[in-house]
Amino acid sequence: MGKLQAIIEDILKKHGIDPLSESYYLKLRMLSHDESLVIGKVGEQILAGFQNKNLISDPVFSFDYNEGLWIPVQFEQKNGIFICSFVENGNHMAFPYRLKRCMLVQAMFAKNIREQQWLENGVKVE
Repeated sequence: MGKLQAIIEDILKKHGIDPLSESYYLKLRMLSHDESLVIGKVGEQILAGFQNKNLISDPVFSFDYNEGLWIPVQFEQKNGIFICSFVENGNHMAFPYRLKRCMLVQAMFAKNIREQQWLENGVKVE
């Protein structure tokens, strides 16, 4: 399990959401931040990212859910979309050189979530 998956699953559990559920949506705010932390799952697709008050997200991470593991698919930032992997003919295909960068950006995002204390101080937005 990656660092980002671990912290997000901890956040979901804190707010009474089972990370193994078929679908969920959680939006958190903190008074000290201009952006919200948004986490969602529909079927086998998981999205996580920050969203500002203009509803512009940066970054947004996309994962495929596979038996409890989150497989990085892509991340999107202001400067574009960075694809890490894809599914072809039912097989998950990864770009090894891109996957390394994707994992690095995810680790930085997870670190930001921890340091900004979203787990401890994030308030659910209804």
